[in-house]
Amino acid sequence: MNTATKAAAANKKKMDDLTVGLCALVVVSSGLTVATPFWPAQLGNAPQLGVVLLAAAVAVFSAIHSLHWWRALDEAAKEAHKWAWWWGGNLGLVVGGAGVVAATLMGLDVNLLPAFVQRSDAALVATGVLGVFAAQAVGYGLAWCGWWMARR
Repeated sequence: MNTATKAAAANKKKMDDLTVGLCALVVVSSGLTVATPFWPAQLGNAPQLGVVLLAAAVAVFSAIHSLHWWRALDEAAKEAHKWAWWWGGNLGLVVGGAGVVAATLMGLDVNLLPAFVQRSDAALVATGVLGVFAAQAVGYGLAWCGWWMARR
């Protein structure tokens, strides 16, 4: 076994261990129905402790997985992702922002909220955040595909 193969096997073992740990936490956290302690009253009802633990575990797992995934990429793939995120993400943000400004200046009352969501400031802000993320993701995807097509 060469060094690269050993490193890949060790990386897979780490990811397998993390996955088993996350699965165990899902089982344990599903039984924790007690409210989260030390929850500020201004934020409303406290979520279940199991939900909070599971969300934290998923966040940590995602960060660690992303780190291992990034380290396993070759230099060309890393450069493609960096380039696509910079140019595609920024251009997607600019185009999405220009669309919002144009719709506002034209006086369009575009309601992007689903029918079951009550119209409120918080819902509009959340829709804006999701819209920005979607515009950046579309721009990233197009730039990533363009980067690879230009070099193949």
